[in-house]
Amino acid sequence: MKKKHKGEGPLEVQLNTVITPMLDMTFQLLFFFVLTYSPSAAMEGKMDFNLPASGDYRARAPEDVNLDKPSDTDLALPAQLTVLIKTAHTGDKSVDGNISALVVKSTDGETALPNLEALENFLRHKVKEEGLSNKDDIKIEAESKLKYACVIDVMDACLKSGFTRVGFNPPPDLTTTN
Repeated sequence: MKKKHKGEGPLEVQLNTVITPMLDMTFQLLFFFVLTYSPSAAMEGKMDFNLPASGDYRARAPEDVNLDKPSDTDLALPAQLTVLIKTAHTGDKSVDGNISALVVKSTDGETALPNLEALENFLRHKVKEEGLSNKDDIKIEAESKLKYACVIDVMDACLKSGFTRVGFNPPPDLTTTN
């Protein structure tokens, strides 16, 4: 059934009756998404980290000390490979913070690599060769001005090449040698 408009003036619309249901629906949708969002299920940015062993940091009584139990620090082998990541310091904001050089330090010496693909191939070869006794751990030594995204790219290359634990050394440009 049509309502006819009587009168000469323009048709007025009651905004209160049109906006109120829209606002109700908007808040209900917002509430639904807030309740159903689960950041722990998101795989983006997921990184596995190992925490130290649990337990008391000291014995409650002298008779509680177990001298046969190995300490947590004795279990870990030191990393034999360290990836040094250098960054550009040119003053150009589009270049500064990106990777300028990749160097792998080992007991054999230092090896400079041109890019991340070469780093991954080099590390994969190192994992397969017999001279490496610790094939799980690798360290990253990144300069302090390096962009974090570049550090993540190097971490990914280390993990893809077969290392299961990636650790960090202090930035070489901030450490002082006495």
